[in-house]
Amino acid sequence: MKGSQILCIGFCLSILFISGCWDRKELNDRAIWLATGWDIGENGGVQISGQIVIPSNIQTQGGGGGTMTKGFFNISESGKDFSDALQNLQAKLPREAFFGQRRVVFFGEEFAKRGLKAELDINNRSPDVSLRTDVFIVKGSTAKEALNLANPLESHPAVAALKEHEQSGGRGDTAYLNFLIAANSTGFRPTIPVIEISQSQERKHSGQQNSANPPLLKIAGAAVFDENLKMIGRLNMKENRHLLWVMGLLKKLTISIPQKDGNASIVLTKIDSKIKPIISKNNRIRFTVFLTGEGALMESNSGVNVEYSKNLSLLQKSFEKYTQKQVQQTVTKVQKEYGLDIFGLGEVIHRKHPRQWKTLKNGWDKKFSEAEITVKVDLKIKQIGMSGPSLLFKESEIRK
Repeated sequence: MKGSQILCIGFCLSILFISGCWDRKELNDRAIWLATGWDIGENGGVQISGQIVIPSNIQTQGGGGGTMTKGFFNISESGKDFSDALQNLQAKLPREAFFGQRRVVFFGEEFAKRGLKAELDINNRSPDVSLRTDVFIVKGSTAKEALNLANPLESHPAVAALKEHEQSGGRGDTAYLNFLIAANSTGFRPTIPVIEISQSQERKHSGQQNSANPPLLKIAGAAVFDENLKMIGRLNMKENRHLLWVMGLLKKLTISIPQKDGNASIVLTKIDSKIKPIISKNNRIRFTVFLTGEGALMESNSGVNVEYSKNLSLLQKSFEKYTQKQVQQTVTKVQKEYGLDIFGLGEVIHRKHPRQWKTLKNGWDKKFSEAEITVKVDLKIKQIGMSGPSLLFKESEIRK
């Protein structure tokens, strides 16, 4: 028998021992979750809500008109813990719940204040759950209510919340990963983005779902958590941007400042942060936070002609002075009001001075609250637009 024949027979015999995809699960047998909501349930348990894709309704609006149907539905149940609630919820689903495509997690505010430490084990243990997930605390409301709000620009509310977070320059789908890193660190306390329910035109919590002024989800700052992962307070949206800038996570920022006869605004798109820790022999701790940014001048509603380098330099200094004051106020507020290192300054010492960190890490939050933190800002205006002075000012009103 020739070698080629032996090889062919051996190949055919091997096919008999190759197993097929005996454990595969078809898409038609899965209920694909886009978002999960956590709230306090019955008898002190948890209430789990889910936003699930309706595959047959996923479509794009064509030119032929017609009525768009929702591409999702929401479902919820209570239980002793997540697994128990999921079992109760599964009784309502003809398909097995699948979390591999989940993009967003909402926590009701009261649930977050009760604490997350004993609740989220399922998120870390399950191999189907991705750590690239966006998370939110729902300000003054429940996660269930947040999931029930549709957005007219997106087919799924969960996707709308994620995109809003990205557009605001925030952490996006790394928010949950950042939370886990901080929760497992001694020199870093976690924060979670906050979202609230407001109207599309006003800030009030009202409006009809199908009207021209429906209630929408709006990014509203960040929630501060202690070492036991209990929510103890909030930062507003401006303070949240300062937090992200110091942490080196901010992606874009608009700064508006008052001027003598108007105001000016720049949009920063190249943003960075560097932190320099200084530890004296008696363990006195000082930090210098260097914040840098480059961007374009978007508005200058005054008579200043920024085509002149002197005027542009003065304008940059005004932006730097204003920003330094604002960020310094946020740092001081966190130190005095919360006394928790949500900026990760302890981790900076841990990386740069690991030996000294061993003696500093115990009781770090107290040391952080007493540390001297100085903020310095360096901003560069790289573009001034199509004109120097405002076109709405006469020649005699322009300051050169």
